[in-house]
Amino acid sequence: MYNISIVAPLYNEQEIFASLVVRLNALIEKSTEKIEIVLVNDGSSDETEKLMQQTALTYPNYNCISLARNFGHQNALTAGLSLARGTEAILIIDGDLQDPPELLFEMLVTLRSGSDVVYAVRKKRNEGFLKKLTAQIFYRILQSISYIKIPLDTGDFCLLSRRGKAS
Repeated sequence: MYNISIVAPLYNEQEIFASLVVRLNALIEKSTEKIEIVLVNDGSSDETEKLMQQTALTYPNYNCISLARNFGHQNALTAGLSLARGTEAILIIDGDLQDPPELLFEMLVTLRSGSDVVYAVRKKRNEGFLKKLTAQIFYRILQSISYIKIPLDTGDFCLLSRRGKAS
C-alpha cells in the first residue's frame, strides 16, 4: 500500500525522461514514505511511451498509462489522478522537471500541519513569452471567477490531501 502518489503527465519528454526517473528514484530511496509513481503519456510522438514501459517493467512502484492521442495536459492529469492509489496525498508534477520533486518533503510538512492543498509557486518559468503571458492571464481570470483564493502563477505543482476522500 502506498501512502503518497506522484502523478506526472508527459508529452514528448524523451530528452528529459532519464533525469526524471533518476530524480524520482532518488526521492523514493531517500524517503521513509511508500511512494508510487504514475506516469501518463499524453499521446507523445517520440519515445516517451517506450521509455515509460521499460521503467514500469524495471521498477515495481511505477505505473503507466498511455492515452490514444494528445488530449491535453489537464485530461492527462485527470487520467493519472484516477489511477493514483496513495492513501495520504498526491503530488502533481510536470514531467519536464521545471518543478523540483524533492520539495515533496517540505510540502508534506505543510500538508500534515492541516492543509489540504499545498501549492508551490515558481520564481522563474523556463517558457517562452507567449506561454508566460497566457498563463498569467489564465490565473488572473480563474482567480476573478473563483470563490476560492487561488495563488497566482502556481502551475500544477501541488500536493493534494486525501483527507475526506469518498470511499
